[in-house]
Amino acid sequence: MKVSEQIIREYALVRIAEIFDIPVEQLRLDTKFGEDLKASFVSDFRYNEFDKVDFDIRDVADRKITKELNKGLLTIRTVGDYCDHMVRCYETKPKDVTIILRLLQNKKLR
Repeated sequence: MKVSEQIIREYALVRIAEIFDIPVEQLRLDTKFGEDLKASFVSDFRYNEFDKVDFDIRDVADRKITKELNKGLLTIRTVGDYCDHMVRCYETKPKDVTIILRLLQNKKLR
């Protein structure tokens, strides 16, 4: 089942809202990680919100995108960047994006 770009973006927004425990209505595409969205804590022993976002980004990336991330050619700085990344990755790894964003399970957008 092919999912539209718009649906992927909506679910990506819901995912970020869930990670940071804020209402999805408070998010804008230009919301910046580290400035507008801050981690609730920093620890070497527990994952914070930024760790979760980073795991999402890397879990859906194919080899080419992973190389871009590792070389600094691709940086996810805003919520819009995260949404764009999910849309891009859906083209090569739709199953992984579906799992991360819970495209088949998330009832908030149905």
